[in-house]
Amino acid sequence: MRSAIRQVALSALLKACIFAFVKFLKTKVNSIMKKIILNSLMFALVTGTTLFSTSCKKESVQPESKVSLDDVQRADIGDLATLQFDADKFAGNIEAYMNGKVAGYGYTIFHKGEIYYRGTGGGGWARRPVDAPAVAHSAQQRQGIASSTKFVTALATIAILEKYNMLLNEPVYKYLPTNWKPSSSFKQLTFERLLSHRTGLINYGGDWAELKKTVEGPVKESEFANNTRTYNNVNFALLPIILPYVSAKKEFFSDYNVLKLLESNPDEIYNALGSRYVGIARVNVFKPAGLMYWNVATFCPWNNNGIINPESGSKGYTTANGNEPGTTNGDSRRNGGAGGLYISTAEFGRIQNSAAQGLIVSSAGYQVMKSKLLGFDAVVSGKYGKYYWKNGGANNRETMIFDFGKTQVAVFATSGTSEIGNKSSILVGAYESAWIVK
Repeated sequence: MRSAIRQVALSALLKACIFAFVKFLKTKVNSIMKKIILNSLMFALVTGTTLFSTSCKKESVQPESKVSLDDVQRADIGDLATLQFDADKFAGNIEAYMNGKVAGYGYTIFHKGEIYYRGTGGGGWARRPVDAPAVAHSAQQRQGIASSTKFVTALATIAILEKYNMLLNEPVYKYLPTNWKPSSSFKQLTFERLLSHRTGLINYGGDWAELKKTVEGPVKESEFANNTRTYNNVNFALLPIILPYVSAKKEFFSDYNVLKLLESNPDEIYNALGSRYVGIARVNVFKPAGLMYWNVATFCPWNNNGIINPESGSKGYTTANGNEPGTTNGDSRRNGGAGGLYISTAEFGRIQNSAAQGLIVSSAGYQVMKSKLLGFDAVVSGKYGKYYWKNGGANNRETMIFDFGKTQVAVFATSGTSEIGNKSSILVGAYESAWIVK
């Protein structure tokens, strides 16, 4: 009995000594050495206490509840340094780069599903005073986003394929106007090859007759045969024609008959397919992303109440600080596959975040988009993982979007006078320097 009492007393004394030493370390040792030494001490404490409490089996001493080392650290030594992402610093880095370099800009950060930006989330002008009424740019201000639209087109395509249990290697020629006669080479192309720019197709333009010629004519043989990735707008311009035919053939056969009747009139069929594609994007991308105005969002200037005169929308400028009038956004409702979406960074960021969470396409489908670069331009191997990006630039506008994993960001500008849309390293640097020791 006396032996058991001595052992219990020694256990208590050991614990008291160790915790006193811990308290001393908290004020005398740097944070890195603290963590190393304290981990060892806490392990010794748990192990030593266990040895003392189990060596005397005759005594009915109640065992201590198990506490993990992490719990002890959080409760008693919470000042240990940890590396954390600081959204505010990321926002500040973006603003520091953009301010003064462009006519106007908006940006939005999503981190772990939470939206963040400083102030209004932007600076400069969406519409300069020369284009009265002047409108300041911000995270909430919409503008044309050029080729960053392709990210939405890719999401819409994957969503439709998943909806109808279709595979990425499904040939696309089955879903063309019936009076188009695809070449033997085109018949070998799949959804994946269109989305990954591995087709060898020749871009004659975006008119109906020109797209028909692309489908029926020759391909660039070396690119086609070698499955070479070559960025080409025509790959995505074909999808707003193809996807409505998929939907009609798979689910709305009466509409398929309507489309066939319209095929003899190029203007009518092109407009009809365009309106159907807008509907596909709204129902399969904008709505599941949780956009408040998902049923209004479209591929031309619009506000919360609907389509507006392009002259009333955001403008694009040739200089960062000049006074020249701006250019208007076009109307891409007929074919918004390759570009033309008009949207704010807050809305687009919500699309990015929802896609990353598997709310638009399946998580597996989104991983395929990243791994095969479907709707993305490239991937960067960074300090904190792989970062996937897509850019855009047209009509005096530039855009860049990134998926850093748990963080998504969109930056849109109303002039092409910075390098935000051309150099992925700018946002990579802004992001990585936002990881700080706390």
